[in-house]
Amino acid sequence: MKSIMTTLKVTVKRPKSDGLYTVYIRVTHARKSVYMNTNKVVDAAHVSNSGEPTDPVVKEYCSRLVREYLDRLNRVDTSTWDVKEVVEYLQENNQDICFSDYAREFISKMAQDGHVRNAKNYKLALCHLERFIGTNQIMFSYLTSTVLTHWLESLAQTSRAKEMYPTCIRQIFKRALLEFNDDERGISRIKFNPWLKVQIPDSDTTEKIAISAEACREFFNRPLPKTKMLASTPELGRDVAMLSLCLGGINTVDLYLLKKKDYHDGIICYKRAKTRNSRKDEAYIEMRVEPYIQSTFNKYLSKDENDEYLFTFHSRFSDSDSFNAGVNAGIKRICKDMGMKKENYYHFYTFRHTWATIAQNDCDANLYEVAFGMNHSHGLN
Repeated sequence: MKSIMTTLKVTVKRPKSDGLYTVYIRVTHARKSVYMNTNKVVDAAHVSNSGEPTDPVVKEYCSRLVREYLDRLNRVDTSTWDVKEVVEYLQENNQDICFSDYAREFISKMAQDGHVRNAKNYKLALCHLERFIGTNQIMFSYLTSTVLTHWLESLAQTSRAKEMYPTCIRQIFKRALLEFNDDERGISRIKFNPWLKVQIPDSDTTEKIAISAEACREFFNRPLPKTKMLASTPELGRDVAMLSLCLGGINTVDLYLLKKKDYHDGIICYKRAKTRNSRKDEAYIEMRVEPYIQSTFNKYLSKDENDEYLFTFHSRFSDSDSFNAGVNAGIKRICKDMGMKKENYYHFYTFRHTWATIAQNDCDANLYEVAFGMNHSHGLN
């Protein structure tokens, strides 16, 4: 293949309305030319007959820029490029990119693709990093291994965020490397990968949170603590915990999002929100509402014919997160009334995990059956 040379020439074109000339670098490749603006200007007295600037300061600046461009071009194979690709390469290699802006676009697309809960975690990670650095316009070049290590140190006392937050940020960074860099063409808009020198710590091991069948009976048989609120938070916490325990450990987000069309002939049919995007079957599951739980189930059914939701939870809580918080507040209120130590309070996931433990230990279900019932992302988890 015949080699194609790229030539660079500093030049001016027609004068502007004020009589000044903008200085360009003319890039010629494969017999076609494109003019790159240097953002420098000269007057008519500093333009030669051949159209080149003669101002010494401008000449020095442009000569240095040409040498830099030629050095970059000599390091890559441009034989298959057109002139626009050459110019893009020269321009892109010289521009820093805003990590914050890229991350927000990444997170927005994640939410649009249906990964709403994951997107929330990524947003929390980005917000924490921006607060630590002190700006919402973090550039890629600022994220050195030293900066990231200091950030991780600030997360050291957290139990889960110290692993989750940097993992999210690293994933965004890895995607950006694939998008902005092209090793085959020698394009490296992101100059380095700081994560190669950063060790992300593991999150703290979660303590066993399932409780015994006897402890469950004590919790559910406990008289509800008195409250002045019309809608009792402890009652909500107890009832939703019971629903989860009797419906295969169903999550609060799935209870919140259930539609009337998802319930027929005594069976709820739904796709688990957390894992629907990671499974081919979209985490679809059917669960029969047993007579034991029917009265509690019916208590929260929406009677509004114009309401598409199965339960009335959405009329009391703005989203599934606030619903989950309300449920946990009610459960903790009962635990407090039982005289439990604060560190031993139950929460919603206590009953989801208790369902799994009782199924395995008392009902002879194997791990795969338990994982199927809990609708895990890959069956056994």
